[in-house]
Amino acid sequence: MKLLDWFFLALSLALTAGTAWAVLAPSDAPVRVEVEDSGGTSLYPLNEDRTIAARGPLGTTTVRILKGGVFIEDSPCTNKVCIAMGTIHTTGQFVACLPNRIFVRITGGAPSPEQPDAAVW
Repeated sequence: MKLLDWFFLALSLALTAGTAWAVLAPSDAPVRVEVEDSGGTSLYPLNEDRTIAARGPLGTTTVRILKGGVFIEDSPCTNKVCIAMGTIHTTGQFVACLPNRIFVRITGGAPSPEQPDAAVW
């Protein structure tokens, strides 16, 4: 191996270790709800109940934060798949209304342990 090969090997190992640390390191950030709509991204605490009107190209999608969970209550899309996605509770989970371009996710806090989903079974 030549000098440049050793350099790229060391660089790739450093990037791999840095990425693993950034993803797996616990975070003290508050748990919050991010709602992305046509107006940008808005942040809300997960522990305060509220109703959010998210605007998209089809109209207004109603997002509810209730008892430590968040879900899409109503949307102008035709199939209503976003409503059927149900309530999310933990960091890393998301719900989305793709036709109306609304994306809701929970961020912050320590990452929750991975749970197998229905596709695994």
